[in-house]
Amino acid sequence: MLASDPTHDSINLNCTGASAELHLLPCSVDHNGPAKTTTYFLPKQTGTTFEAAFRGRQIHGRSVDLPHGYAGHVVESTTGSFGAFENDTSARVELLSVEQFTSITVWEHDQLPRPDDEAISALAWTKVAQSIHCD
Repeated sequence: MLASDPTHDSINLNCTGASAELHLLPCSVDHNGPAKTTTYFLPKQTGTTFEAAFRGRQIHGRSVDLPHGYAGHVVESTTGSFGAFENDTSARVELLSVEQFTSITVWEHDQLPRPDDEAISALAWTKVAQSIHCD
């Protein structure tokens, strides 16, 4: 867990990179790093829905915009690996936004993700959070 003390944390959200495409796949990929997705993952788009094959299996996706006023960020640690901070909560954490996204493509096997899909439903919690913290 990252320390929550503001004297130890630093997040720079001034994005220096390009806009990112974020895909939430219905599987686990045991890899953390660059991948040739533009070569091997080629979704076909029809409106806000997508179709693709991943590891030889047909998957269907739906593009979901983040709520108004929200943006997602792909961050990198500028102070070392994230694992180093798990056991040392006094360590200084610095994150740099390298890409930004405003939508997520949620994927499912054999069918389009339903509106009550967990990932899609989670975005509705931003409205709850806003109403709780609004004066």
